[in-house]
Amino acid sequence: MDSKTPIPTSAPPDSIGTVLSRASGLKCPLCGKGHLFDSWIKMKTTCERCGFRFERDPGYFLGSTYINYGLTTFLTTWSYIVVRFVMGIEQRWLIPGLATFCIIFPLVFFRYARSLWLAFDCYFDRTGALEMRQETGTRPDPKTSKEN
Repeated sequence: MDSKTPIPTSAPPDSIGTVLSRASGLKCPLCGKGHLFDSWIKMKTTCERCGFRFERDPGYFLGSTYINYGLTTFLTTWSYIVVRFVMGIEQRWLIPGLATFCIIFPLVFFRYARSLWLAFDCYFDRTGALEMRQETGTRPDPKTSKEN
């Protein structure tokens, strides 16, 4: 396991593209290798590759509900306007479909909302993210690590 190298405290920030790629792949925002979830709902406490602790404080992921709610609201409103006023579908057919969407979409998007919240937090607060590593103080060397 010599593939781990120390993380400097002034590590350069990853690009926004890298952050979004890691978030969409449900990967650790720091190393990009470890998985965030054990199952559909159960999130891991730390990255198995770099030791990064995902939940910084109690209630940390409350912010992900804003992402989930915001996107659900935006998509529902946009869909209503387009389908109702552009396509001319009657409201009595539209409302049940949108209500179903409002129930199902947040459940499906739950993991991605958490991943985005964590990734953006690590992107904008890089120093705080580096401090949340476990005692090992290491992460995989990207040159020697193998992709999952």
